[in-house]
Amino acid sequence: MISLEDLKELFPKGREPILEALAKQSKKVFAEFDMDDRPNRLHFFLAQVAHESGGLSVIEENLKYSAKRMTEIWPSRFPTLASAEPFAGNPEALANKVYASRMGNGSPDSGDGWKYRGRGYIQITGRDGYRAIGNAIGVNLENDPDRASDPDDALRVACGFWKWKNINAACDEGDFLKVTRLVNGGTTGQADREAWLAKVRKVLKPAPATQPAKSAPPTKEEIRKVQQALRDRGFTSVTADGIIGPKTNAAIDKVRSDNGLKPGSIDADLKRVLKIS
Repeated sequence: MISLEDLKELFPKGREPILEALAKQSKKVFAEFDMDDRPNRLHFFLAQVAHESGGLSVIEENLKYSAKRMTEIWPSRFPTLASAEPFAGNPEALANKVYASRMGNGSPDSGDGWKYRGRGYIQITGRDGYRAIGNAIGVNLENDPDRASDPDDALRVACGFWKWKNINAACDEGDFLKVTRLVNGGTTGQADREAWLAKVRKVLKPAPATQPAKSAPPTKEEIRKVQQALRDRGFTSVTADGIIGPKTNAAIDKVRSDNGLKPGSIDADLKRVLKIS
């Protein structure tokens, strides 16, 4: 559904194994989650994924922060530099601290914060989320959370998140801001998400509608035969001269209408009705 070339244009910083896996899986997975039949669903999904994953370059949360940065991100948890210092440069301890006792996680000592840190194209976080998304796609993510960032599973996991949050409904409303709230819980990074959406729409232009193959125009001899058959049946008095004019067209329209044929001109159906070989 989406070529590797399209993905490379969309995500120039994307990791090669991720782009290759996504291109290979996209047709089947997007069809499975009803993402393939309405452009907003696919475009909104890719734009949100792009923001959450840094253009498919980061699929596991980076929790290696300085003490100062922690006081900016989690001011209520780290009101002073001194309170943040023990967790600086220690991603596991930080995750167990900031994600403890919420989203289905246990206490800091349980290790759930680190085990269920952000992973995948949409950075799912917390035991509850891993369990719910795993149930949605038939994979036990709660017991094997690393699968959320494995390129072999990451697209289905992200689509499972989309299904869990019922985001297709917001896509069908055309409400990209609502989609952001469902993904993020707020509107953090909305400008970047909208920039990604513009790029997605530019790269993934809608395919032109398939046009039916044009049949060859009737020969002059075929037109003469049709005109003679129309004269013989009283539909017209036009001379069988092999030239289609207004009178011939009017007679053809009458025959087609009387016989339940679709509007048209000289074709196999008309010739069948007029018994022309």
